[in-house]
Amino acid sequence: MAFLSTASHRIPRSSRFYRPTTLPQRPNIPSVATPIDTLLLSGHYRLAAIAAARNLVTSTPPTDYTTLFHLLHIRLACLCLINEHALAAQEAKVFGDLNSSFYYSDDGRGTHLVPWELRVLVVRLAALGYGEWRKGVMGYYELARECREHFTKTEDEGEKGVWSARLRDCGIRVANVLVEMGDLEGAGRHLAGLGATGDEGRDVKLMETLVWLRLGDVTAARRCLADVSESHVEDLLDGTLQALIHLADSDYTSAVLAFEALRDKYPSDAMVSQNLAVCLLYMGRIAEAKTLLQELVGESQPFHSLVFNLSTIFELCTERNRDSKMGLASRIATRKADGSVGWEMSNVDFKL
Repeated sequence: MAFLSTASHRIPRSSRFYRPTTLPQRPNIPSVATPIDTLLLSGHYRLAAIAAARNLVTSTPPTDYTTLFHLLHIRLACLCLINEHALAAQEAKVFGDLNSSFYYSDDGRGTHLVPWELRVLVVRLAALGYGEWRKGVMGYYELARECREHFTKTEDEGEKGVWSARLRDCGIRVANVLVEMGDLEGAGRHLAGLGATGDEGRDVKLMETLVWLRLGDVTAARRCLADVSESHVEDLLDGTLQALIHLADSDYTSAVLAFEALRDKYPSDAMVSQNLAVCLLYMGRIAEAKTLLQELVGESQPFHSLVFNLSTIFELCTERNRDSKMGLASRIATRKADGSVGWEMSNVDFKL
């Protein structure tokens, strides 16, 4: 979590990508003919999306719905991973109404032909495509209703567990839509009403803590974190949330001390190092924050908020920040693929 990268002064995201003239060519780019699984493992999501589309129209029989839906899922998910949400939402409209009888098998059991994970993704993309978040909420509630029906009808305990997990997932996704709508208070109340227990209840409480922090209700965030810590304490996660509470309360000194203690204990955790750099920036210790983020780029795979925050610091340090940003882009372009992150970053990430 990086507060700097989500600040109000951040310019809107864009679907534009670097042209070869502005960013050095990446070495050893695989061919689009490479197997899709290999492209996915190496983080080449745009090439995987292209390969999935090509396989859809050239080598998949129209009656092989299992392969068709699998390739469509890869295509839409990869478009989302490279921030092409608008294109993914447009392509998802081809499904129409997934609740129509057209998508149910005639085996007498009413089995839905579309995989569950793809249906969940299409609900979100439908909300994006029609510009109506409430459509997403309604879609998740419809899926939740189906989960309850299957849960009550089945006698198999394993299958009951599957539908129960899917029901909880739908509840969490509703909260996510409420956050994206800007109804943070509604999202907090919704998460509090899910009534999850055990490890799942702990995860939901942690999500609720983050929602209250984003809303600025530090008291509610402390209460949620205290409820979680009573049953189980996880040093890294609980310590990070406690440090973020200090940060939200403008107690930057305590936040820095908390993140420094976590960094000493978890030196390879990029999230801790980045948030420490953000705290240092808020305290005016720009040089230290810059050094820390530059070291992080070299030690770990770069991620979007890290690149954005470092680019922001470049802007604060010099008027000739474009050269520094282009140097950062060149440095990232030559990184080796290990499958941990995607290869593509937009101009907005570098604030160019």
